[in-house]
Amino acid sequence: LTKSGDGWIAHPTKVGAECVITVTAEMDGQRTNVGSTTFRVRKLPDPMPFITYKDANGQVNRYKGGKPFSKALLLAAPGVDAAIDDEVLNIDYKVVSFQIDFPDAMGGFIPEKSNGAQFSDRQKSRMRSIQPGKKFFITRVTATGPDGITREISPIEVIVK
Repeated sequence: LTKSGDGWIAHPTKVGAECVITVTAEMDGQRTNVGSTTFRVRKLPDPMPFITYKDANGQVNRYKGGKPFSKALLLAAPGVDAAIDDEVLNIDYKVVSFQIDFPDAMGGFIPEKSNGAQFSDRQKSRMRSIQPGKKFFITRVTATGPDGITREISPIEVIVK
């Protein structure tokens, strides 16, 4: 266990095992067992990739794909991020690499790889030339979580507005 702000973070050593959490309190100079419960340790779910961008008001937002996205905002974005951000967990992941599959004139795709989370110069150049209404895909996103596990996560469909 490690203290984090007003709470504690548990770092289990083995996925699938059961662990017992016991809470004690010091009352009148004596340690008293307040309660304990058993939990099954689960693997963290896969994070979702997204493009972090700032809107016209300077607010930071996450584009998760599937709907039209401003070309200007896309070109201003630094790269691809990943996180679990549901109602229960809020965990950032480190993007290790990704690929962008750009459409070509023959109906196929041209892959452009990036080592790290930042868009490469070649990827940015292709983004500049893509026409509004066209789409490309951010694929083969590899990210590492706080559990130390590196995994390939789902792609993003980017529709250029």
